[in-house]
Amino acid sequence: MTPLPKVGDILHYVFLFTHDKAVGRDEGIKTRPVMVAAVKDQRVFTVAITTKGEASVSTLPIPDAVADAAGLVRGTAVVIDQYNHFTWLGYDIRPVTSEPSFVAGRMPPGFTNSILSALLANAASINRD
Repeated sequence: MTPLPKVGDILHYVFLFTHDKAVGRDEGIKTRPVMVAAVKDQRVFTVAITTKGEASVSTLPIPDAVADAAGLVRGTAVVIDQYNHFTWLGYDIRPVTSEPSFVAGRMPPGFTNSILSALLANAASINRD
């Protein structure tokens, strides 16, 4: 069995945005980095990391030093008004190495807590099972 990710881990995942679901999509458009926001039993909750804003005004910019440490591109942001959740391992997780490993990086605890605080304020969820 593949080990569960931890809060703050960065995965590669086909994230489904609420605006895509609203027009009838049931699959995300592309693989993108996401951060694990919570893990409960076998359920994993993820937030999208974007370089384009993804039609959302609710983003939290990732400081360059944090992006560098987490292995992300500078100028990225976390979408904090929605999240996806699914049963681990999930169909839309992509391996990042040939071993396979699914963890591409990790957010530092302080910034992870900032993301979680912002996310709790008002976020829509999409069940991807």
